[in-house]
Order: sequence, then structure tokens, then C-alpha cells
Amino acid sequence: MDLVRVGKITKPHGVRGEVVFSLTTDEPEKRLKKGAVLFDENGALYTVKGKRSFQSQILLSLFQVDDRGKAEAMRGKELFAQAEPSDERGIYFKDLPGLLIEEEDGEKIGVISGVIDNSQILLEVKRKDGRCLIPWAKEFIKQVDLKGGKIIMNLPTGLLSACSY
Repeated sequence: MDLVRVGKITKPHGVRGEVVFSLTTDEPEKRLKKGAVLFDENGALYTVKGKRSFQSQILLSLFQVDDRGKAEAMRGKELFAQAEPSDERGIYFKDLPGLLIEEEDGEKIGVISGVIDNSQILLEVKRKDGRCLIPWAKEFIKQVDLKGGKIIMNLPTGLLSACSY
């Protein structure tokens, strides 16, 4: 399981187990919503009970931490969440919308407008003449250049005419 750092507990707050939490995630609403699962560096699991703002800080409540002593024991712990789905190369599907898809010969196919995550990952691609769905298959993908904003693919003959809608 791939994990991403969410933040660090800096100190306890009050007597009911709340902790002051220093964020490192860019998705706090998702990562700290009630019921979200977090892990410490040892793999211990924590479930978010709630979060709130207090002055300029974030106070975090975890179901497993219900008194000041347990909160004190959490001081300095970093918490992690499960990373978004990725392929075997570690490419996160949330990073794909907006990327240009090109054929190996330089022909521009279109821009990824969405990713459909079913039994087969499909790229929804906006083209000049409509939209199409292209399978995310390692056989088709030649290069992914996130910094350059494009994916180079070698698509089978006829796929683009068959996938358009």
C-alpha cells in the first residue's frame, strides 16, 4: 500500500484527546473528514472522529485517542493516508486530466478530460470532433511526461474511430 504524508501531531489540546495537527497535505477536506483512515509510521491505524479550527490551528480528534494521556503519547507522530490509485509505474490517475495525448509520430489526439476507474481504466479524451475513450494499457503507452504535459501513445489502427462518441 502506498502512503502519503498528511501531517504531524504537534501537541495535545485539552483533556478529551484532541491534538494540534500541522498539515502537510493539499487535500485536508478529504484526508481529515470523519471516518477517514490514517496510519502512523509503525502502521498503527487511526480513524478521524473530527477536525476543527481553533485560532490559527487545526485540532484533530481520533477515535483511538480519547484522553490527554493518549494524546500526549501521540506528540511528534506523523500521520499518513493511503495514496490515490496509480498504475504499476506510480503514475497517479488524478494527475492525468489536462494532459495532451500524442501518437508516436507527433499527431495530436486530444486532451484528457477525465479518468474512468472501472475494471479497465479508461481515459476520456476531448478531441476536435468529439470525445473518445482510450484504454490505459501499458501496450499503448510509450512515454508519460507529466512535466511536459503529455502522454505519447501507440494506438492500434482503427481505435480512434471505434472509441468516439
